[in-house]
Amino acid sequence: MLLSTTALLRRSRPLSAHTSLSLSQRFSSRTMDIVASATAKEIRPSATLIVAAPNNANDYNYKVLMMKRNAKSSFIHAHVFPGGVVDKHDDASLWQPLLKQQPTPELTNKICAIRETFEESGLLLTYPPATSIQDKHVWRERVHNDASQFKVLCETHGLVPAVDRLTPFANWITPGAEKRRYNTHFFLTVWTPDSVAQADGTETVQLDWFSPKEALEQWRQRGIVLFPPQWYSLESMVPIQDHVNLTAHAGIGALRTSNGNVSTVMPQHNPVNDPTWSDRGYHTFLAYPGDEYYLDLVHGQPTGRPGDRHRIYIRGRMEDFELEKNVNVPEQSTPSSSSTIKKASL
Repeated sequence: MLLSTTALLRRSRPLSAHTSLSLSQRFSSRTMDIVASATAKEIRPSATLIVAAPNNANDYNYKVLMMKRNAKSSFIHAHVFPGGVVDKHDDASLWQPLLKQQPTPELTNKICAIRETFEESGLLLTYPPATSIQDKHVWRERVHNDASQFKVLCETHGLVPAVDRLTPFANWITPGAEKRRYNTHFFLTVWTPDSVAQADGTETVQLDWFSPKEALEQWRQRGIVLFPPQWYSLESMVPIQDHVNLTAHAGIGALRTSNGNVSTVMPQHNPVNDPTWSDRGYHTFLAYPGDEYYLDLVHGQPTGRPGDRHRIYIRGRMEDFELEKNVNVPEQSTPSSSSTIKKASL
């Protein structure tokens, strides 16, 4: 079943043989660039956590935590989910005595996501809940200045990061044209906060709780700034009104395959040649897995057939987005644990 969204869903006419040849030639010239770009050494591993908390919001019984970045960050004034770059002290092998689990790259990313969420919002996702910590603000500052202090915090207060509550949701690699590039693993959790979340005043200057529809409506009214990964994450959550169904169903067909595996996405820029879109001011689009223009990140081969659409059209400088989608992400979509992508995520 295709993901139900408010976005435009339509199938274009099949391409002619002449056009197919042009596409084939174009793919051939792009293949090496795409594969090389996906494994570039300058890509920094990072992790993000989408925190959904039970809270009645019109048609929804949950709200999602979002934070406004400061003017000096990579996401200038944008609303994002808490997260940041993986630190060497997030390495799961260092946490094995506490977690009692075999270290894996995914576990490292989960620890990073939980640590960054604590730094940026003050929410601490642990077992047991960290309600008894009186000087949490002091620890927050310590962890912000030195990531190794997060493990010290957990050991001092007998806490264990709630890594089992984090569901892999998406994996985004910044396009090759960008100066700062990240391989970001998105996780999703439904969590009842044990304290009031607050922006840290440095990296983040504002904190908000929105239902998916509320966030997108704020964006449409120019109340907040969103970039494609956050916009599409929220868009994929729109059909899910009950938080009980979030981790199982959100993003299926869009960012995750039908069996829940995360699809690695490195958005691929393409010019718009269809006057249906260009006449409305959309001059570029980002192709995603399953689109006829999207090349897989290992072999550089097209992931879709002629007419397959999984893309976001962009108007202006990230001023407006519109989704065109008539396929689900392929089941064979490049897994984030593949040997090729792993080089960029460790």
